[in-house]
Amino acid sequence: DTRISKLDKKYYDGIILSKAGIKSLDLNHLISQEFSTQEIIPSAGQGIVSIQCREDDEDAKKILKKINHNETETCALAERSFLKTLGGDCDTAVGCAAILNKDNIELNAQLFSDDGKKVFNVVKLGKSNQPQLLGKLAGEEILKKSKNSFAKKR
Repeated sequence: DTRISKLDKKYYDGIILSKAGIKSLDLNHLISQEFSTQEIIPSAGQGIVSIQCREDDEDAKKILKKINHNETETCALAERSFLKTLGGDCDTAVGCAAILNKDNIELNAQLFSDDGKKVFNVVKLGKSNQPQLLGKLAGEEILKKSKNSFAKKR
């Protein structure tokens, strides 16, 4: 609601927020337009609920393994691998969304140049048993496409 109050105070001309967040605040009436993931590729990991534990806590790991959603984990691994390969940071204008379809993953990614004037897209298909490889290949491809328009920060 902090961002919405800034919009009300005219700090912004417009704002794009998650529908889930708006719904949780019971502010659905404020939604003026919805975008599909074909129009705007979300940030990697968007909408994923994750739980972490201490690395050496074997009891917690057993419990978490039982409640883990393997399909979501597969998509998250592909998306995170893409981001790692890209080497961006929190200021990088990038979107990445993996879609799992049986034994295959489709990874859609988009990167904007540092000056915001160019956009680079990649769609990669791969096997669901190699999500990190798919993310890495997508990241390498989009880095090649962007050439000197994006400065790898890591």
